[in-house]
Amino acid sequence: MVSWGVADTAAERGTTSDTARQGRSGLSTVLAQLDDRLECSPEAIPRATTDCVRGRTTRLRVPGSEPTVAALDCDARYTLTGTSELPEGAYLLSVTVRTSRDTRESGPLAAQQGRVHLRFDGPASLRPTDGGTVVSLWDSQQVTVGVGESTSIGPAHIQVEASPRGLATGISHMSAAHHTLGPSRSHPGQRGHPPLLTTGAETSIPTELENTKPETGIELRVPPCVESLFVVAPLAYYLGADVTVEDRTQVLLTAESTDIHHEFGPFPAVQDEVGSMVRRLFYLDCLVRRMNPESDPELLARCSLEPEAVRALSPAGRLERYLATPDDAVDAAVPEWHLSTHAEPSLERARCLPFLLDTLSLIYLSDGAELERCDLLEKTLSDSYTRGTAEPTAMVEPTGGVGRVHGWLAPGTPIDAFKTTPSAYENRYRYREKETDRLQLSVVLNDMEMSDERHAVSEIYRAADLPMDVSVTDRLTTAELADVFESENDFVHFIGHCEDEGLCCPDGTLSMASLSESRTRTFFLNACGSYRQGLDLIEQGSVAGAVTFADVLDSHAAMVGTAFARLLSNGFSIQRALQLARRRIMMSKDYAVVGDGTYALIPGPPDPVVVMVTEADGGYNLTCEVMTPRGAGESYDLPVDGGTALNGTATEHTVSAATLVETLESNSLPVIFEGSFHWSEDLAAKLDPDF
Repeated sequence: MVSWGVADTAAERGTTSDTARQGRSGLSTVLAQLDDRLECSPEAIPRATTDCVRGRTTRLRVPGSEPTVAALDCDARYTLTGTSELPEGAYLLSVTVRTSRDTRESGPLAAQQGRVHLRFDGPASLRPTDGGTVVSLWDSQQVTVGVGESTSIGPAHIQVEASPRGLATGISHMSAAHHTLGPSRSHPGQRGHPPLLTTGAETSIPTELENTKPETGIELRVPPCVESLFVVAPLAYYLGADVTVEDRTQVLLTAESTDIHHEFGPFPAVQDEVGSMVRRLFYLDCLVRRMNPESDPELLARCSLEPEAVRALSPAGRLERYLATPDDAVDAAVPEWHLSTHAEPSLERARCLPFLLDTLSLIYLSDGAELERCDLLEKTLSDSYTRGTAEPTAMVEPTGGVGRVHGWLAPGTPIDAFKTTPSAYENRYRYREKETDRLQLSVVLNDMEMSDERHAVSEIYRAADLPMDVSVTDRLTTAELADVFESENDFVHFIGHCEDEGLCCPDGTLSMASLSESRTRTFFLNACGSYRQGLDLIEQGSVAGAVTFADVLDSHAAMVGTAFARLLSNGFSIQRALQLARRRIMMSKDYAVVGDGTYALIPGPPDPVVVMVTEADGGYNLTCEVMTPRGAGESYDLPVDGGTALNGTATEHTVSAATLVETLESNSLPVIFEGSFHWSEDLAAKLDPDF
């Protein structure tokens, strides 16, 4: 569904070039569905267009991907993710038409795209379908269709000199990805992917990027060290601030035409202070944008925030207004943050910043305490709701930072965080487009004693209501298994054993480092001690995967594997799926994620809710958690009370036994009941006395 929670946006930004020939085939498809067609001026559509035509219709299908709809009456633009009913008003539907290309092309501007625009009046219904969007109007009316000028696919690519000053320049340009400078930037549909960043001998920034960089009057003055620049990057990106390097010891925030002169504490305090400010500013933006019913009128009144008046302020003026709100009132209401990354800052790792900012990850220095195996065992046995990873040697527990999901972009092997690398983010970028929406999954069984898991997970994948092809193979040789990983697979589920030299096969072991490349996007190496092999797969071209640190029982592997398969096919990210799946066993910290753990095999579920259930007097207490690592600013429908919640929010409910069973039966979602993992319909059958 479209989240009609965005009130303001600037005009679409993009890099223009030649006329979009590839859009004309999409235009022809649309024109064939119109009556009384007449050519008209391109000015009829408020975008750079050619080949503009009017016609009449009550229903038509517009082929293309990435549909967005702009409400022209209030100059707002939204990403269309599901069926949406539009009220009266003037609208512009825009879709992308691409040329075919190799998804493994590494160049940042590897292909071209065109846009097809449809202008119409509401009321209307929009419904995304495979390869297009269906527009249904209440009655026959005149619509206007045009082809937009072509643009390069993907974000711009900038290079800065390899120095703190150069990195500050690069961070200052990250906010060019924002579609608006208003509070609606808190909605993910209003934040594009930041420009790609590399370091070199000199700074080179495309002219079109210079022209789209926002001028907010907000400035962050930072000490000349890479550590400070990494930590302030999320704040600078969100505020659209200019970052300058000075001979100083502490970070200073200022804004022209205001009284803002905010000096942050020294390390390590600056990390928590910056993180807290990002969370507070983001949440206040969520409150004052038009996103009822999520807004909290009591909190707005306590903070003396009148949404319409705040929306009218400049970015600097709004920042000044937000900083004047009482800390205790806001901090108590801010939802749990979705993602933090613990990084060892360096100019080499600076190329990861655009990917971290794209997810609005907070950034902390990679401090941690080294753990021994006995420490890990104690944590596993004492944790009632574990989150994280571990390894039998040289394990590190990240310290500090907030967030439901944590990443570790540094040397060492973390627990309670996914281990990521620059290669993981760059591989994700290369896989950003697929020639087909159909998924290719491979289930490989190389240990016949674990055939039950093979049967269970293959049935789960095949039963998923998704366009996917599932292949199941047994006892693959090293050459055959190498061919699986080197082939174009969206996901490989390997069931078997692993030794130091590689994954076990009937004729020996296969080292993932020996592959010519990995063309497998994601994987689950459900084999004892597969951590190193998983890291090698990331370096060879994969994005993310689940692995193990040590020997695991076959029965435990089967329980985790089947739960992981179902969560993954329901749209959960790799890290979130494993967090929940490993709750099924006691030694849960023997499972981990390598690569970009925020990656999901398929688009996230429309309502990514996890329900915690405990017994209470005369009924049950339900805690509904809404958390996706890439959904900051989105709101979701809850399975109870007909309510909604902002990503990161936990809501409390008390229900009767009958209501609980009814809720569980009518939804398919993960449930933690008295500390144990269940699927809602399975738990409903156990709790329903009439079953």
